Amino acid sequence: MPAPAILRDVFLTYRDRDGEEDEGFLFEDPYGPLPRLDVFVYRSMDLTTFATIGMAAQPMPSAPGPGGGGRAELRLARRGRLQRAEEHAVAVRLANLAVHPFLTGDQLDWGHMIGLGDEFPAFPGRRSVFLSGPLSPEALDYVRTSEGAVRILNVVPITDAERERGRLMSPLAFAEALLTQRDLWS
Repeated sequence: MPAPAILRDVFLTYRDRDGEEDEGFLFEDPYGPLPRLDVFVYRSMDLTTFATIGMAAQPMPSAPGPGGGGRAELRLARRGRLQRAEEHAVAVRLANLAVHPFLTGDQLDWGHMIGLGDEFPAFPGRRSVFLSGPLSPEALDYVRTSEGAVRILNVVPITDAERERGRLMSPLAFAEALLTQRDLWS
């Protein structure tokens, strides 16, 4: 079965921006909320970037109140190279995050924080994630597709202390504080 047009548009945007993927992990569950999800890995000199394709195949469940729905994909960057087993562990965690809104009914958006219960692979001491908008001027905010915009949710693993501090701040102020206090990609 061919990929939906919206996923082809996301894939082509990634290919234009990042080049051909260096690795890919496929997650299939024909009875799950996302029958297929790919996590692509792009390796550069100093960063390993992960990007999901498949979450945007359908809108996220609508949250009560204004707004709701919307389509998104996840991106995460990690400074340096990782072993293949570590890349796989990160891909599994991203796949689990991608199905989260479809299993819980909670829409994901910029500024959301999610506790994981255990450490995010390749990010020791970080047991939660902050979902951010673009973290640099050249970063993606949305992918424009033939079926509408797909929001890019940048996954930033955070510590428990950072999560507590983030609850007291606006999402933008929290993202700015994180950027000035530490390297988010290591």
